Amino acid sequence: MTDTLTSYRLIAKDLPASLARKAAEPTVARETAYYEAHIGQVKTVDDLLGDQRLYAYAMKAYGLEEMTYAKAFMRKVLEEGAASAASFANRLADDRYTAFAKAFSFGQGVSATGADAASFGERARAATLSAPKLLADAYDFSGRAEASFLVESRLDATTTQSVTIRLNAQTLAGRVQDLSKVTPSEIATAVAAQIEGSDLKGKVQAGLAADGSLFFETTALTDLGADGAYGGSGLNADTLVSAGGAIRTLAIRNVPLSADRIAVDVGFGTDLGPDTMALTVTQAYLRQSLESDAGDTDTGVRLALYFARKGPSLSSAYDILGDAALSQVANTVIGLPATNGAATSEALAKRAQLIADKIDIAGLRDPAKLDAFLRRFAAIWDAQNNTASAPVLALFTGAGGIDAELLLNRQTARIGA
Repeated sequence: MTDTLTSYRLIAKDLPASLARKAAEPTVARETAYYEAHIGQVKTVDDLLGDQRLYAYAMKAYGLEEMTYAKAFMRKVLEEGAASAASFANRLADDRYTAFAKAFSFGQGVSATGADAASFGERARAATLSAPKLLADAYDFSGRAEASFLVESRLDATTTQSVTIRLNAQTLAGRVQDLSKVTPSEIATAVAAQIEGSDLKGKVQAGLAADGSLFFETTALTDLGADGAYGGSGLNADTLVSAGGAIRTLAIRNVPLSADRIAVDVGFGTDLGPDTMALTVTQAYLRQSLESDAGDTDTGVRLALYFARKGPSLSSAYDILGDAALSQVANTVIGLPATNGAATSEALAKRAQLIADKIDIAGLRDPAKLDAFLRRFAAIWDAQNNTASAPVLALFTGAGGIDAELLLNRQTARIGA
Protein backbone atom coordinates (compact mmCIF):
# COMPACT_ATOMS: atom_id res chain seq x y z
CA MET A 1 0.00 0.00 0.00
CA THR A 2 1.24 3.49 -0.85
CA ASP A 3 2.34 5.42 2.22
CA THR A 4 0.75 8.67 3.38
CA LEU A 5 3.58 10.92 2.22
CA THR A 6 3.62 9.45 -1.29
CA SER A 7 -0.16 9.52 -1.64
CA TYR A 8 -0.38 13.11 -0.45
CA ARG A 9 2.40 14.25 -2.80
CA LEU A 10 0.81 12.48 -5.78
CA ILE A 11 -2.42 14.40 -5.21
CA ALA A 12 -0.97 17.73 -4.07
CA LYS A 13 1.77 18.13 -6.69
CA ASP A 14 -0.87 18.86 -9.35
CA LEU A 15 -4.08 19.56 -7.48
CA PRO A 16 -5.98 20.89 -10.55
CA ALA A 17 -5.28 17.61 -12.37
CA SER A 18 -6.35 15.62 -9.32
CA LEU A 19 -9.61 17.57 -9.15
CA ALA A 20 -10.15 17.10 -12.89
CA ARG A 21 -9.82 13.34 -12.50
CA LYS A 22 -12.29 13.42 -9.64
CA ALA A 23 -14.71 15.52 -11.72
CA ALA A 24 -14.56 12.95 -14.52
CA GLU A 25 -15.70 10.08 -12.31
CA PRO A 26 -19.21 9.06 -13.47
CA THR A 27 -21.04 9.57 -10.17
CA VAL A 28 -19.39 12.94 -9.47
CA ALA A 29 -19.90 14.10 -13.06
CA ARG A 30 -23.57 13.11 -12.99
CA GLU A 31 -24.31 14.93 -9.72
CA THR A 32 -22.37 18.01 -10.79
CA ALA A 33 -24.20 18.17 -14.12
CA TYR A 34 -27.55 18.00 -12.32
CA TYR A 35 -26.52 20.74 -9.91
CA GLU A 36 -25.28 23.08 -12.64
CA ALA A 37 -28.41 22.47 -14.73
CA HIS A 38 -30.85 23.21 -11.90
CA ILE A 39 -29.24 25.67 -9.48
CA GLY A 40 -30.23 28.63 -11.66
CA GLN A 41 -33.87 27.79 -11.01
CA VAL A 42 -33.43 28.11 -7.26
CA LYS A 43 -34.85 31.44 -6.08
CA THR A 44 -35.77 30.75 -2.47
CA VAL A 45 -34.81 28.70 0.56
CA ASP A 46 -37.82 26.44 -0.13
CA ASP A 47 -36.56 25.81 -3.67
CA LEU A 48 -33.21 24.58 -2.38
CA LEU A 49 -34.56 22.48 0.49
CA GLY A 50 -37.29 21.07 -1.75
CA ASP A 51 -34.85 19.51 -4.23
CA GLN A 52 -33.15 16.79 -2.21
CA ARG A 53 -30.52 16.14 -4.86
CA LEU A 54 -29.48 19.80 -5.10
CA TYR A 55 -29.61 20.23 -1.35
CA ALA A 56 -27.50 17.14 -0.65
CA TYR A 57 -24.92 18.27 -3.22
CA ALA A 58 -24.66 21.73 -1.63
CA MET A 59 -24.37 20.28 1.86
CA LYS A 60 -21.56 17.95 0.84
CA ALA A 61 -19.75 20.84 -0.87
CA TYR A 62 -19.47 22.58 2.50
CA GLY A 63 -18.62 19.46 4.48
CA LEU A 64 -22.07 19.35 6.05
CA GLU A 65 -23.32 16.05 4.66
CA GLU A 66 -23.84 14.65 8.16
CA MET A 67 -26.39 17.45 8.74
CA THR A 68 -28.37 16.90 5.53
CA TYR A 69 -31.23 15.40 7.53
CA ALA A 70 -31.59 18.53 9.71
CA LYS A 71 -33.64 20.67 7.33
CA ALA A 72 -35.29 22.77 10.04
CA PHE A 73 -31.85 23.60 11.43
CA MET A 74 -30.49 24.47 7.97
CA ARG A 75 -33.56 26.54 7.16
CA LYS A 76 -32.73 28.74 10.15
CA VAL A 77 -29.13 29.03 8.91
CA LEU A 78 -30.32 30.10 5.46
CA GLU A 79 -33.16 32.39 6.48
CA GLU A 80 -31.06 34.41 8.93
CA GLY A 81 -28.07 34.48 6.59
CA ALA A 82 -24.63 35.72 7.58
CA ALA A 83 -24.89 39.49 7.17
CA SER A 84 -25.55 40.08 10.87
CA ALA A 85 -23.15 39.08 13.64
CA ALA A 86 -26.22 38.02 15.62
CA SER A 87 -27.48 35.63 12.92
CA PHE A 88 -27.88 31.95 13.75
CA ALA A 89 -24.97 30.86 11.50
CA ASN A 90 -22.59 33.39 13.02
CA ARG A 91 -23.50 32.29 16.55
CA LEU A 92 -22.52 28.70 15.80
CA ALA A 93 -18.92 27.81 16.62
CA ASP A 94 -18.41 26.27 13.18
CA ASP A 95 -17.53 28.42 10.19
CA ARG A 96 -18.95 25.87 7.74
CA TYR A 97 -22.44 27.21 8.47
CA THR A 98 -21.38 30.80 7.91
CA ALA A 99 -19.79 29.86 4.58
CA PHE A 100 -22.95 27.99 3.57
CA ALA A 101 -25.17 30.93 4.50
CA LYS A 102 -22.99 33.32 2.50
CA ALA A 103 -23.04 31.09 -0.58
CA PHE A 104 -26.84 30.80 -0.53
CA SER A 105 -27.73 34.32 0.58
CA PHE A 106 -31.40 34.32 -0.40
CA GLY A 107 -32.76 37.81 0.00
CA GLN A 108 -29.98 38.90 2.31
CA GLY A 109 -29.10 42.57 2.13
CA VAL A 110 -29.00 45.75 4.16
CA SER A 111 -31.72 47.89 5.68
CA ALA A 112 -32.30 51.16 7.47
CA THR A 113 -35.15 52.69 9.45
CA GLY A 114 -36.05 56.35 9.82
CA ALA A 115 -36.45 58.01 13.19
CA ASP A 116 -39.11 60.18 14.75
CA ALA A 117 -38.27 63.76 15.72
CA ALA A 118 -36.38 63.80 19.01
CA SER A 119 -38.00 67.03 20.16
CA PHE A 120 -40.55 69.63 19.12
CA GLY A 121 -39.44 71.59 16.07
CA GLU A 122 -37.10 68.92 14.75
CA ARG A 123 -37.76 66.94 11.60
CA ALA A 124 -38.16 63.18 11.55
CA ARG A 125 -35.08 61.53 10.05
CA ALA A 126 -35.38 59.73 6.72
CA ALA A 127 -34.09 56.20 6.18
CA THR A 128 -30.78 56.30 4.30
CA LEU A 129 -28.47 53.65 2.89
CA SER A 130 -25.03 54.23 1.41
CA ALA A 131 -23.21 51.42 -0.37
CA PRO A 132 -20.39 49.89 1.70
CA LYS A 133 -17.98 50.22 -1.23
CA LEU A 134 -17.20 52.91 -3.78
CA LEU A 135 -18.10 52.49 -7.41
CA ALA A 136 -15.23 51.66 -9.76
CA ASP A 137 -14.11 54.17 -12.38
CA ALA A 138 -15.99 52.25 -15.08
CA TYR A 139 -17.94 49.02 -15.63
CA ASP A 140 -18.21 46.87 -18.75
CA PHE A 141 -21.88 46.05 -19.40
CA SER A 142 -21.41 45.32 -23.10
CA GLY A 143 -21.65 41.55 -22.66
CA ARG A 144 -23.45 39.33 -20.14
CA ALA A 145 -22.69 41.46 -17.08
CA GLU A 146 -25.56 42.43 -14.80
CA ALA A 147 -26.09 44.09 -11.44
CA SER A 148 -29.41 43.15 -9.83
CA PHE A 149 -30.98 44.08 -6.51
CA LEU A 150 -34.32 44.91 -4.95
CA VAL A 151 -35.11 48.33 -3.44
CA GLU A 152 -37.93 48.14 -0.91
CA SER A 153 -39.53 50.74 1.35
CA ARG A 154 -42.27 50.57 3.96
CA LEU A 155 -44.45 53.64 3.52
CA ASP A 156 -46.79 53.19 6.46
CA ALA A 157 -47.92 50.51 8.87
CA THR A 158 -49.60 48.46 6.13
CA THR A 159 -47.94 49.44 2.84
CA THR A 160 -44.59 48.28 1.47
CA GLN A 161 -43.51 48.83 -2.13
CA SER A 162 -40.47 47.72 -4.09
CA VAL A 163 -38.70 47.71 -7.44
CA THR A 164 -36.10 45.32 -8.84
CA ILE A 165 -33.16 47.21 -10.33
CA ARG A 166 -31.42 45.52 -13.25
CA LEU A 167 -28.40 47.06 -14.92
CA ASN A 168 -27.33 45.22 -18.06
CA ALA A 169 -26.72 45.79 -21.77
CA GLN A 170 -30.45 45.93 -22.50
CA THR A 171 -31.55 48.26 -19.71
CA LEU A 172 -28.59 50.60 -20.22
CA ALA A 173 -28.75 50.73 -24.03
CA GLY A 174 -29.34 54.30 -25.20
CA ARG A 175 -28.86 55.64 -21.67
CA VAL A 176 -25.07 55.55 -21.50
CA GLN A 177 -22.37 56.77 -23.86
CA ASP A 178 -20.34 53.53 -23.94
CA LEU A 179 -21.65 50.20 -22.64
CA SER A 180 -18.10 48.96 -22.17
CA LYS A 181 -17.22 51.94 -19.95
CA VAL A 182 -20.26 52.82 -17.88
CA THR A 183 -19.37 55.55 -15.39
CA PRO A 184 -20.54 55.88 -11.76
CA SER A 185 -22.73 58.88 -12.60
CA GLU A 186 -24.37 56.94 -15.45
CA ILE A 187 -25.06 54.04 -13.09
CA ALA A 188 -26.63 56.36 -10.51
CA THR A 189 -28.76 58.01 -13.20
CA ALA A 190 -29.91 54.64 -14.54
CA VAL A 191 -30.87 53.42 -11.06
CA ALA A 192 -32.79 56.63 -10.37
CA ALA A 193 -34.63 56.27 -13.69
CA GLN A 194 -35.77 52.74 -12.84
CA ILE A 195 -37.04 53.94 -9.47
CA GLU A 196 -38.91 56.77 -11.19
CA GLY A 197 -40.61 54.24 -13.43
CA SER A 198 -41.84 52.18 -10.48
CA ASP A 199 -44.26 52.38 -7.55
CA LEU A 200 -41.46 54.01 -5.54
CA LYS A 201 -41.49 57.12 -7.72
CA GLY A 202 -41.25 60.14 -5.46
CA LYS A 203 -40.90 57.96 -2.34
CA VAL A 204 -37.26 56.92 -2.67
CA GLN A 205 -34.42 58.75 -4.34
CA ALA A 206 -31.06 57.39 -5.52
CA GLY A 207 -27.88 59.22 -6.38
CA LEU A 208 -24.11 59.35 -6.25
CA ALA A 209 -22.66 60.37 -2.90
CA ALA A 210 -19.71 62.73 -2.62
CA ASP A 211 -17.40 59.81 -1.86
CA GLY A 212 -18.37 58.00 -5.07
CA SER A 213 -20.79 55.43 -3.67
CA LEU A 214 -24.44 54.80 -4.48
CA PHE A 215 -26.91 56.06 -1.90
CA PHE A 216 -30.67 55.71 -1.39
CA GLU A 217 -32.96 57.80 0.80
CA THR A 218 -36.66 57.85 1.59
CA THR A 219 -38.50 61.00 0.51
CA ALA A 220 -41.86 62.61 1.20
CA LEU A 221 -44.73 62.48 -1.27
CA THR A 222 -48.37 63.51 -1.42
CA ASP A 223 -50.22 60.94 -3.51
CA LEU A 224 -53.22 62.71 -5.03
CA GLY A 225 -55.11 59.50 -5.67
CA ALA A 226 -56.70 58.23 -8.85
CA ASP A 227 -57.97 61.63 -9.97
CA GLY A 228 -54.59 63.33 -9.60
CA ALA A 229 -56.22 66.31 -7.89
CA TYR A 230 -56.14 67.59 -4.33
CA GLY A 231 -58.97 66.39 -2.12
CA GLY A 232 -61.41 63.59 -2.75
CA SER A 233 -62.29 60.35 -1.06
CA GLY A 234 -62.01 56.65 -1.72
CA LEU A 235 -59.70 55.97 -4.67
CA ASN A 236 -59.38 59.74 -5.16
CA ALA A 237 -58.30 60.40 -1.57
CA ASP A 238 -54.94 62.10 -1.03
CA THR A 239 -52.31 60.18 0.91
CA LEU A 240 -49.27 61.73 2.57
CA VAL A 241 -46.12 59.63 2.65
CA SER A 242 -43.62 60.99 5.18
CA ALA A 243 -39.91 61.09 4.37
CA GLY A 244 -38.89 60.06 7.85
CA GLY A 245 -40.07 58.59 11.09
CA ALA A 246 -39.79 55.16 12.65
CA ILE A 247 -42.44 53.79 10.29
CA ARG A 248 -40.39 54.48 7.15
CA THR A 249 -37.88 51.82 6.17
CA LEU A 250 -35.51 51.21 3.31
CA ALA A 251 -34.00 47.88 2.32
CA ILE A 252 -31.70 46.64 -0.43
CA ARG A 253 -31.94 42.91 -1.04
CA ASN A 254 -30.19 40.50 -3.38
CA VAL A 255 -32.19 38.96 -6.20
CA PRO A 256 -31.22 36.22 -8.66
CA LEU A 257 -29.61 37.35 -11.89
CA SER A 258 -31.42 37.12 -15.20
CA ALA A 259 -30.72 33.96 -17.18
CA ASP A 260 -27.17 33.60 -18.55
CA ARG A 261 -25.93 36.74 -16.78
CA ILE A 262 -22.64 37.26 -14.93
CA ALA A 263 -22.82 39.25 -11.71
CA VAL A 264 -21.28 42.70 -11.33
CA ASP A 265 -21.12 44.28 -7.88
CA VAL A 266 -21.94 48.00 -7.80
CA GLY A 267 -21.96 48.21 -4.02
CA PHE A 268 -25.50 46.93 -3.61
CA GLY A 269 -26.72 43.60 -4.90
CA THR A 270 -25.02 40.27 -5.04
CA ASP A 271 -21.65 39.54 -6.60
CA LEU A 272 -22.52 35.84 -6.35
CA GLY A 273 -25.29 35.15 -8.85
CA PRO A 274 -26.51 31.64 -9.62
CA ASP A 275 -23.93 30.99 -12.33
CA THR A 276 -20.99 32.16 -10.22
CA MET A 277 -22.44 30.47 -7.15
CA ALA A 278 -22.75 27.19 -9.07
CA LEU A 279 -19.08 27.30 -10.02
CA THR A 280 -18.02 28.04 -6.45
CA VAL A 281 -20.09 25.20 -5.04
CA THR A 282 -19.04 22.63 -7.65
CA GLN A 283 -15.39 23.37 -6.96
CA ALA A 284 -16.02 22.96 -3.23
CA TYR A 285 -17.88 19.70 -3.91
CA LEU A 286 -14.98 18.32 -5.94
CA ARG A 287 -12.49 19.21 -3.21
CA GLN A 288 -14.64 17.63 -0.51
CA SER A 289 -15.08 14.49 -2.64
CA LEU A 290 -11.34 14.28 -3.27
CA GLU A 291 -10.52 14.59 0.42
CA SER A 292 -13.25 12.21 1.56
CA ASP A 293 -12.33 9.51 -0.95
CA ALA A 294 -8.65 9.82 -0.08
CA GLY A 295 -9.59 9.31 3.56
CA ASP A 296 -11.32 6.03 2.73
CA THR A 297 -7.87 4.64 1.98
CA ASP A 298 -5.65 6.65 4.31
CA THR A 299 -6.89 9.02 7.00
CA GLY A 300 -3.53 10.80 7.03
CA VAL A 301 -3.95 11.86 3.40
CA ARG A 302 -7.36 13.33 4.13
CA LEU A 303 -5.99 15.19 7.12
CA ALA A 304 -3.13 16.61 5.04
CA LEU A 305 -5.41 17.70 2.19
CA TYR A 306 -7.85 19.28 4.63
CA PHE A 307 -5.08 21.18 6.40
CA ALA A 308 -3.72 22.29 3.01
CA ARG A 309 -7.12 23.83 2.22
CA LYS A 310 -7.65 25.49 5.60
CA GLY A 311 -4.07 26.43 6.47
CA PRO A 312 -3.75 29.69 4.50
CA SER A 313 -6.82 31.14 6.25
CA LEU A 314 -5.67 30.41 9.82
CA SER A 315 -4.91 33.46 11.93
CA SER A 316 -4.15 32.01 15.36
CA ALA A 317 -3.59 28.80 17.31
CA TYR A 318 -7.19 29.00 18.50
CA ASP A 319 -8.33 28.45 14.90
CA ILE A 320 -6.48 25.13 15.05
CA LEU A 321 -7.79 24.22 18.49
CA GLY A 322 -11.33 24.89 17.34
CA ASP A 323 -11.15 22.25 14.61
CA ALA A 324 -10.55 18.61 15.54
CA ALA A 325 -9.01 17.69 12.18
CA LEU A 326 -6.60 20.63 12.22
CA SER A 327 -5.73 19.80 15.84
CA GLN A 328 -4.94 16.22 14.84
CA VAL A 329 -2.39 17.47 12.30
CA ALA A 330 -0.86 19.97 14.74
CA ASN A 331 -0.69 17.41 17.56
CA THR A 332 1.03 14.91 15.26
CA VAL A 333 3.68 17.36 14.11
CA ILE A 334 4.37 18.86 17.55
CA GLY A 335 4.05 15.61 19.47
CA LEU A 336 1.20 16.78 21.67
CA PRO A 337 -1.24 14.16 22.99
CA ALA A 338 -4.89 14.55 22.14
CA THR A 339 -7.09 16.36 24.66
CA ASN A 340 -9.45 14.49 26.95
CA GLY A 341 -12.48 16.74 26.84
CA ALA A 342 -13.12 20.12 28.43
CA ALA A 343 -10.43 22.50 29.61
CA THR A 344 -9.82 25.47 31.83
CA SER A 345 -9.11 28.77 30.19
CA GLU A 346 -5.55 28.64 31.53
CA ALA A 347 -4.87 25.16 30.15
CA LEU A 348 -6.33 26.09 26.79
CA ALA A 349 -4.17 29.20 26.61
CA LYS A 350 -1.10 27.11 27.46
CA ARG A 351 -1.88 24.64 24.70
CA ALA A 352 -2.48 27.45 22.23
CA GLN A 353 0.87 28.96 23.13
CA LEU A 354 2.63 25.63 22.51
CA ILE A 355 1.10 25.46 19.04
CA ALA A 356 1.96 29.08 18.28
CA ASP A 357 5.56 28.51 19.40
CA LYS A 358 6.01 25.38 17.30
CA ILE A 359 4.03 26.26 14.16
CA ASP A 360 4.60 29.38 12.06
CA ILE A 361 0.91 30.06 11.45
CA ALA A 362 1.53 33.17 9.35
CA GLY A 363 3.97 31.14 7.25
CA LEU A 364 1.17 28.75 6.26
CA ARG A 365 0.06 31.39 3.77
CA ASP A 366 3.23 30.60 1.81
CA PRO A 367 2.47 27.55 -0.41
CA ALA A 368 6.06 26.27 -0.15
CA LYS A 369 6.10 26.50 3.66
CA LEU A 370 2.66 24.93 3.91
CA ASP A 371 3.72 22.04 1.67
CA ALA A 372 6.90 21.49 3.70
CA PHE A 373 4.85 21.43 6.91
CA LEU A 374 2.44 18.86 5.49
CA ARG A 375 5.24 16.67 4.17
CA ARG A 376 6.61 16.63 7.69
CA PHE A 377 3.18 15.69 9.03
CA ALA A 378 2.77 12.90 6.47
CA ALA A 379 6.19 11.45 7.29
CA ILE A 380 5.44 11.46 11.03
CA TRP A 381 2.00 10.01 10.42
CA ASP A 382 3.56 7.19 8.42
CA ALA A 383 5.97 6.47 11.25
CA GLN A 384 3.18 6.35 13.82
CA ASN A 385 0.54 4.49 11.86
CA ASN A 386 0.29 1.45 9.64
CA THR A 387 -1.03 3.57 6.72
CA ALA A 388 -4.23 1.55 6.85
CA SER A 389 -5.48 3.40 9.90
CA ALA A 390 -9.19 3.46 10.46
CA PRO A 391 -11.02 6.49 9.02
CA VAL A 392 -11.87 9.14 11.59
CA LEU A 393 -14.81 10.89 9.96
CA ALA A 394 -15.77 12.47 13.28
CA LEU A 395 -12.77 14.78 12.96
CA PHE A 396 -14.39 16.47 9.99
CA THR A 397 -17.91 16.90 11.32
CA GLY A 398 -17.74 20.00 13.49
CA ALA A 399 -15.60 21.96 15.86
CA GLY A 400 -15.04 18.68 17.77
CA GLY A 401 -12.23 18.07 20.25
CA ILE A 402 -12.71 21.21 22.30
CA ASP A 403 -16.14 22.36 23.34
CA ALA A 404 -17.39 25.15 21.03
CA GLU A 405 -18.56 27.30 23.92
CA LEU A 406 -15.10 27.03 25.44
CA LEU A 407 -13.61 28.52 22.32
CA LEU A 408 -15.88 31.51 22.74
CA ASN A 409 -15.29 32.26 26.40
CA ARG A 410 -12.43 29.89 27.24
CA GLN A 411 -14.05 28.90 30.52
CA THR A 412 -14.94 25.30 31.29
CA ALA A 413 -13.25 22.42 33.07
CA ARG A 414 -9.82 20.94 32.32
CA ILE A 415 -7.71 19.90 29.34
CA GLY A 416 -6.24 16.41 29.41
CA ALA A 417 -2.74 15.71 28.26
